[in-house]
Amino acid sequence: MQAPPGHQAAPAAAADSGMQAAAAANGSSSAGGGSASSSDFEIVVTDPVKQGEGVSAYVSYKVRTRTRLPQYNRPSCEVIRRFRDFAHLESQLAEKHRGIILPPLPEKNAAQKFQMSQEFIEDRRRALQVFLNRAAAHPVLAKSAELQLFLEATEDTWAVEMARGQAAAAGAAAGGAGGPKKRLEDAVGWIKGLGTAATSIVGSSSRAADAAEDPEYIKVRDYLVALESHLSEAHRQASRLAAKEVELGEATLEFGQALERLGRLEEGNVSEAFSQMSSRSAELVAARRKGCEALAARFEAPLKESVRSVRAVTAVCNDRAMALAMHMAAKHDVDAKKVRWAKLRGTPGSAQDKLTEAEREVVEAEERLRSSKISYE
Repeated sequence: MQAPPGHQAAPAAAADSGMQAAAAANGSSSAGGGSASSSDFEIVVTDPVKQGEGVSAYVSYKVRTRTRLPQYNRPSCEVIRRFRDFAHLESQLAEKHRGIILPPLPEKNAAQKFQMSQEFIEDRRRALQVFLNRAAAHPVLAKSAELQLFLEATEDTWAVEMARGQAAAAGAAAGGAGGPKKRLEDAVGWIKGLGTAATSIVGSSSRAADAAEDPEYIKVRDYLVALESHLSEAHRQASRLAAKEVELGEATLEFGQALERLGRLEEGNVSEAFSQMSSRSAELVAARRKGCEALAARFEAPLKESVRSVRAVTAVCNDRAMALAMHMAAKHDVDAKKVRWAKLRGTPGSAQDKLTEAEREVVEAEERLRSSKISYE
């Protein structure tokens, strides 16, 4: 696959550009806890180039990496990726490393994507760079095969990986292409049978689930839920404040323009006074514009990042709750299957095929219980 138009192979020296910024991003706190040596990676997301027009338009980025990890095929590499590639990496990390708090990706914004403003493109580029550097700073994710493939695979190799991932997802959604029909039917029936139990357990008010959890974990979980709510409200109000500041700046600009036009109708001192007021308004607008940019960068943006980070943590809590729900439901299923098998054995004249089937169901239920326990733990 050729590099998208607008992206040319950069000389090796060009890879040095922006590496200091990547090192700074590496040093930021990594979602997921723990810390890896920030000197192991220097990752820069740069050179965003818009490809296509309309709803099919997208932005491609150069991802330049330097690493000292010996598992990589070379110490420095440069690849071209787009947003969906980053999303695929995130889904692979979430699937292969359950329980690890992943750094958040920038959220999708269909309206902003359609407009493709320079501000939107730059904000996303910066957020994608932070995402990669925080993943690379995590002691487990840094050494993951998924991150390595993303950072050093050629465009052709990565396209194959994307196609494989999409095929696997489609196969899972279809119940597994070529899988035994009976196994699929059994799985679907089992999931449907556990639906009510799992739903009742997953609920935050479930006493059974809370009783099975560590009390300290429950405290932290409840704190995070409240923190996310309050941070989201704070960010919402900060966004409103920033918007109002922009509106005030625009109103001041229009006021100055009106004064200038008014001054043209007058003469002498009156005209001069209006002219000075118009000039002063222009100065106020310039100062306010800088203030709005600072407000967005130092106030609204950090709050937004905090909300996204806390949501990444609560997402892991939700995944843990689902795993616990499935484990408790699987335990209930084993008990029910054993009761049925015991009744059949205690009933004179029970058909041998029914006994065999009941025994098989107990064995399969116990296997699911073991798997659910591993998944939860």
